Amino acid sequence: MASILHKQINLKQTASHTYTVGYHHDWTIGNTLHGGTVAAVIHHIAVTHLSTTLAAQNQPDILTFHVEFLRACEARDSTVSVTDLKLGTGTSTLQLQLSQGNKVRAVALATSTDLTRPVGPSARTAWAALQLQHPPAPPTPDFAAVLAHRPDAHWLPTRIAGEIAPFTARVLMLYPREGFPVDGVCDTWCGFADAGGERMDATYLALMTDCISSMSDTLLRNGGIFDARRAFADVRDWAARNPGVPAERTNSLAEAARVSVFDITLTLDIEFKRRVPPEGLQWVFTRIATRMLDGGRMDLDITLCDEKMEILCLARQVVLVLDAKRRFAQKPGSKPAL
Repeated sequence: MASILHKQINLKQTASHTYTVGYHHDWTIGNTLHGGTVAAVIHHIAVTHLSTTLAAQNQPDILTFHVEFLRACEARDSTVSVTDLKLGTGTSTLQLQLSQGNKVRAVALATSTDLTRPVGPSARTAWAALQLQHPPAPPTPDFAAVLAHRPDAHWLPTRIAGEIAPFTARVLMLYPREGFPVDGVCDTWCGFADAGGERMDATYLALMTDCISSMSDTLLRNGGIFDARRAFADVRDWAARNPGVPAERTNSLAEAARVSVFDITLTLDIEFKRRVPPEGLQWVFTRIATRMLDGGRMDLDITLCDEKMEILCLARQVVLVLDAKRRFAQKPGSKPAL
């Protein structure tokens, strides 16, 4: 699947266990890279390694994926080295180290398998009823109506085109018409409606686990640029005047420099539950939920589902919520740095 994201990664294998990757302006937040795109880059390398160097293992899928973000990644090319920690008949484990210059920026562990091959029994649970009904997720959108710019009964379309992670300009987001009434829970749908047939594979899902509202901004009700309640108010007002038409929103580094807090993701864990179909996914449902923001430390649980509300992957982030002045400090005459 030659997606826009894969082309931007520009992956090159320089040795059996070494890869180089590029970067794209779409991924940037100031002079650093969006964490979700870094995770996607590493995931793509892991999948490529499994289909080339380790093709004989016949384990093309990533089952679990853990990333430690050690330092911010700069807007520059990167080198990723892979170590085969364990090669097994059912699962294998890889370690991936992303470096820029002489500094290690991120380290990941990936466990591979074949998600289409059962290794034991299956049984249904009440998880979806318990987790996605408290609060209940609104009914699935009428995607045909959304794409035709006709109003959906339960969701409002919007798009963000700005200086912060510009890739979001390609993503059509749907917010619930009722907004986000429950503290600590935000539901959205995301899709590539106008991107020339762009579809999501597993590497895209790694990115989508971090293509989310800021739960810290939302809980603190600080009006930050990624405060879901602020965004919803803007989208709701637009929809009242322009039914069915996506609300076009923007952001800027200058605006970001005025916010009160910012988030740093320390770790990201993803468990993939099923293989993405060969044709990819046009729409993905995302629920983010936080149990606690205390003393600047916050947990994030992210659930991604397909159009049938079948679970695609479960993710978890450990986040620090810090004073924004530490991140946007800048020298006179320079752009805000991140």
